[in-house]
Amino acid sequence: MYKLFRLFTALLVTLTLPAFAEVKGEVTEYGYYKMTEDPKRYRNLASTSGYVQEGGKPELVENTDQIPLELKQLFGFKFRISGFDDKRSVQLKLVVSHPKIVRPNGSASTGYTYPLVFDVKDGLIENESGYSIDHEFELVEGERKFEYWYYKQKLISQTFKTYKKEETVEVEPTDTVNTEQNSSQEESQGDDADNG
Repeated sequence: MYKLFRLFTALLVTLTLPAFAEVKGEVTEYGYYKMTEDPKRYRNLASTSGYVQEGGKPELVENTDQIPLELKQLFGFKFRISGFDDKRSVQLKLVVSHPKIVRPNGSASTGYTYPLVFDVKDGLIENESGYSIDHEFELVEGERKFEYWYYKQKLISQTFKTYKKEETVEVEPTDTVNTEQNSSQEESQGDDADNG
């Protein structure tokens, strides 16, 4: 009888404990974007450029993780994180790493970290993150990685490879018809000189 009581008590305790959802994240879209509405720009000394942008409406231009380096290039990703059923908002840590970038004042950066608070709706966070190349000193080739952490759990990771576009030099097409005509004329003039 005592064993049955212990089994019943263990079963009752298990059933009354709150069920915790597994917190997990996924990237739903990535590439480079154009803004259809301008974001707001804020000073943030933790970031490489010293500023962050929030808001606006990004529209995907191309789904790729290979990003050509050019000024005003905006690249990033959209993501979804689930499992926050009991929360109204959550603080996550953004960790960004990139090739060494030397700022105009001589200081260098290989990345940055700062906390962000996200609203939770129906247990989900849906948002976007990215980087806008706004200054010449940011035009550095290499791997750029974005991660979102919840305490010690990495929820999101997206890596991009930035590269310098090869400059194309336009070459004037050769006018082969005129060249051939000029050669024929020179030959016939030469023949006339020999006959005269």
